[in-house]
Amino acid sequence: MSKIFSILLFVAAYHTGFAQETIRIAGKVVDHTTNEPLAFAHIGIFNTSYGTVANLNGEFTLLIPSKYAAEDLSASYLGYSLESLQVASIDQEQEVVFKLKSTATQLPDLVVTTKEQSIIEEAIAAIPRNHDQKEMQLRAFWRASIQDKEEIFVQMTEYAFDMFRTGLSGKEENAMKILRGRVARDTSFFADIGGMQIGVTPPTLFMSSLLKEHPILDRSVVKKHRYKITNVTTYKDRAVYVVSFSPKGKSSENRFEGEILLDTESLAFVKIAFTRLISSDKPKRVFGSLSMAALVAGLGKSTMDSYQNEMNYQLVDGKWYLSHAKYNIEWTMRRNEGDIVRPVTFVSDFVVTEIKKKQIILPPKEELASKQILERQVTKNTEEFWSDYNYLKADNNFEELFQEILERE
Repeated sequence: MSKIFSILLFVAAYHTGFAQETIRIAGKVVDHTTNEPLAFAHIGIFNTSYGTVANLNGEFTLLIPSKYAAEDLSASYLGYSLESLQVASIDQEQEVVFKLKSTATQLPDLVVTTKEQSIIEEAIAAIPRNHDQKEMQLRAFWRASIQDKEEIFVQMTEYAFDMFRTGLSGKEENAMKILRGRVARDTSFFADIGGMQIGVTPPTLFMSSLLKEHPILDRSVVKKHRYKITNVTTYKDRAVYVVSFSPKGKSSENRFEGEILLDTESLAFVKIAFTRLISSDKPKRVFGSLSMAALVAGLGKSTMDSYQNEMNYQLVDGKWYLSHAKYNIEWTMRRNEGDIVRPVTFVSDFVVTEIKKKQIILPPKEELASKQILERQVTKNTEEFWSDYNYLKADNNFEELFQEILERE
């Protein structure tokens, strides 16, 4: 296995007070009328941060601490009513099926209509009130994969980890520790691009999830886009505005289109989904001219061909927190304008499974991001790998694909 990894992605293994006796529940979330799966529906203990999301097939597994046995397990999805079952009433030997009913809502009167993007500007101003920016300990699951131009998987990565956010506002520090992880990499593929590691790392995604550094919420970007409330839907029985957006002009920089979903009562961000519009006349460079990729690997002409991002939030005790994020990015690795080394597609899912907001204790520095420690934690065992931590159930034959890559190392 290659020894070259992205330092940002590497974190040490340890065990925390999150661990408890657990109840294992497996099931599926579907449409009540059609029985079609509701991909990425959220399943968790009602009004807590504890949970996971369903895969593309609507399937999920969830380890629930026994202290929640008397609580309700809820399934939620945009545009559908919330459905709940008491944890203690669920037969662990049987698959539980949540059948959610679609809801119809009427668009309420707008509170702010002074100018085109005013509702977005108000939502941005309300971020400190709606989205928790304070210290927290976040437990999460990360899955990422890279495919080449023939759509052959060349890297697959999975981690369960804790992320710690500490410090005063404006001086926050973010640290990670991995609980369990595995990486399969096709070393010959990465040798062609100088061993460079590519992708979006969990620390980068986490900072973006706090909304303070989200690219489409920068005030200069907001002014360059037009916004329109196209619909109202529901999420966990709350009314939600659907706001579409697109560029005003023909500028080649910082152009996006997509949807922003806002809670109608608080204007909190419920979902942000966007595509970066990349001009074929002025492609976006992946690496800066002074980056290691440009200077050492000679990949300074590499371009980004496609960039899609989606971030979903959940309400817990009056504040909104990230619950699930997705990335889909396509690059062309180039040494010069005509030399296409490798086209690649990067796909990742980031699922928050629990949040702790009190008595946050940052682990010793030597236990944090460490290439050497991670390499010792990487395993080739693929049997019952996620028996101890919550994760996003794979919607493809992940284990077989992972093993195939290992055999090519």
